[in-house]
Amino acid sequence: MKTLDWSLYPNFSRSEFECKCGCRSADMDPDFMWKLQELRDDLKQPVKITSGFRCENHPAEKKKKRGGAHSIGHAADIRISSARQLGKILVGFEGWGFKAVGVDKDFVHLDDKHPYLDRSKLVAWGY
Repeated sequence: MKTLDWSLYPNFSRSEFECKCGCRSADMDPDFMWKLQELRDDLKQPVKITSGFRCENHPAEKKKKRGGAHSIGHAADIRISSARQLGKILVGFEGWGFKAVGVDKDFVHLDDKHPYLDRSKLVAWGY
């Protein structure tokens, strides 16, 4: 398990990022967390994490042929509280250093290092 100094990210806690399979791993990458903290600072409003780290036993990861960005600590899903917040995220995600954004009706997936997608390009999708 990576040792992350959670005090460096004042608007987030380890428990928000723990794998929901029950293992409680929260092996988030520090660079990714800096980007997420910058997003939070710029939005000037709370950011609710709905999915952070996912270990190989997490049901969503087990369905995949190979692990995704959540499984290496480079992704998070955040709840969208308003259309305005969604707009700010969609306009700003590249400036914060994210390379991918996925949009659902009530959350946004952000990642900066997907293990098997071409990261020289920005990627966006809908669920």
